[in-house]
Amino acid sequence: MKTSTITIEILAPINAVWKALSTTKGMKTWLDWLKVETDWQQNNPIVFTCFDEKGEILEYKGEKMIFRGTIKVKIENKEITFDYPEKLAGIVQERYTLNETDAGTTSVSFTQTCTDEKAESQQEDQKQLMEMLKTKLEEK
Repeated sequence: MKTSTITIEILAPINAVWKALSTTKGMKTWLDWLKVETDWQQNNPIVFTCFDEKGEILEYKGEKMIFRGTIKVKIENKEITFDYPEKLAGIVQERYTLNETDAGTTSVSFTQTCTDEKAESQQEDQKQLMEMLKTKLEEK
C-alpha cells in the first residue's frame, strides 16, 4: 500500500468547498462525468460511477469503473473519508481534509491510499482532481 497527499489552496470559502466534496449536486459541478449514489450519512454506502463523453461506463483493465465504498468519516467543513473494500483500480481509501486559511481561502488536502500497482500514477491523478476542483470553485 502507498499513501500520498496533495494539498492546494482554493480561493473559495470553506462551506463552498465542503459542498463540492460532500453533496451529489456539489460533486457534479466539478466532476460532470461522475454519478454519485448515497444518502451522505457517515458509515453508509456510497457508489461512484465514472462515464465517458458518450455516456458509457468507463473501464479500467476490463472492469467497469463503479467504485462501491463507505463514507467512513464525515465531519462538516473538516473531513470526508471514503473507504473502498473492493480496491477497484487499486484505490483503498480517499480522504479530503479542509482548513480555512482566511475568510475566502480554503486549504484542501487530498490523501489517497492505493495498492502498490496503482501507486505509480497516484500522485498525478490526485493533482488532476484537485486542479479540477480548484478551477471550478474559483471561476464563480
